[in-house]
Amino acid sequence: MTVPLLFQVDIFYGGEMLRNVTRGKYLRYLWIFAACAASITSIVIVVKICLTGTEVNSRLQQKQVAKSLLVAPTNQTVQVSTVTSFHGSLIDSFDQLTGVDDVNSFRCFDAKIANMKFPICAYEDSKDIWVSKSFTGGGYWEGGFVGRFMSLLRRYPDVEFVDLGANIGTFALPAAHLTHVVAVEPYSRSMGRLLKSVQLGGVAKNVSLVFNAISNQRSTYTLGFYPTNVGGTYLKIQKTFNTTDCRGGLCARTILLDDLLPLMGRRRAVMKVDVEGHQPQVFTDSTAVKFFDLIDVPVILMEWNLCGQNAVRPEVTDLIRFFTKRQYQVFSASNLRLGTDCSQWSGNVVFTKQSLVF
Repeated sequence: MTVPLLFQVDIFYGGEMLRNVTRGKYLRYLWIFAACAASITSIVIVVKICLTGTEVNSRLQQKQVAKSLLVAPTNQTVQVSTVTSFHGSLIDSFDQLTGVDDVNSFRCFDAKIANMKFPICAYEDSKDIWVSKSFTGGGYWEGGFVGRFMSLLRRYPDVEFVDLGANIGTFALPAAHLTHVVAVEPYSRSMGRLLKSVQLGGVAKNVSLVFNAISNQRSTYTLGFYPTNVGGTYLKIQKTFNTTDCRGGLCARTILLDDLLPLMGRRRAVMKVDVEGHQPQVFTDSTAVKFFDLIDVPVILMEWNLCGQNAVRPEVTDLIRFFTKRQYQVFSASNLRLGTDCSQWSGNVVFTKQSLVF
């Protein structure tokens, strides 16, 4: 009996040409076909497993990223990608200072403020009839303001202290027992006394001593002096050449406020400014904006003697505008709100955004 011809195919399999498949050969073909189908199914399963594995890995990676975000530290530190190095002079040795008296001859004694006791090295009374002499008599220069700052630093441990015009350390030394301090002082003899006080008090790890002045450009200035008031030392004349040679402590290198950013470790700081009339050059839109953008400075104590009875100088107007456009208000030493007429401001004033109680 003739088996019906099911179909005619030409298949090359193992070097043999199959033609006119019969029933027996057809079953063999079905087995081959099933094997091929199984192979294809296996391939599909493998591909699906790979894709599923990739998806699982992707989900795991997403979970790991989310987990890392959840455990990220909550205390914010300053990240300043635009600042690669510090442009000023950090001091930790007397060898870095010129024109300094014999450090062993410094008058150093214990000062007391805000329930703290620490060493402070001062000048002879005849050379410094205000600051140093106040300590000799058992007092504390500007003790009221210092006490208020120390109380504030105790309430807010995340706040640093920036001291522009640190002198012998009236503010910086007690603050260093409570937080990190950036103390800026351009006069070598005052910096020498401050350095010795820091060493004697054991607070070197909490203080960055910056042997510079702050201005609106990196330059060099000669210093002006008063015979009996070392604390009144001021930037006198900008030199026409740029030099690091300041023998005898008679000149000072200036840096920008923004240059202090690499020294800041936290997002908030309070500030004391005593720079003898140079304030308009310290706070400018081209040299201090980065600092105020990255650091919240809710309280600034500033010596104020910039507005006389005559017309206000344009740079002083710019200084006031710098703070008003950042939502600062101005108060007197007795916490009275001051008006817009800066000729009525005198002595020390407080610029504040009132985010901290002072």
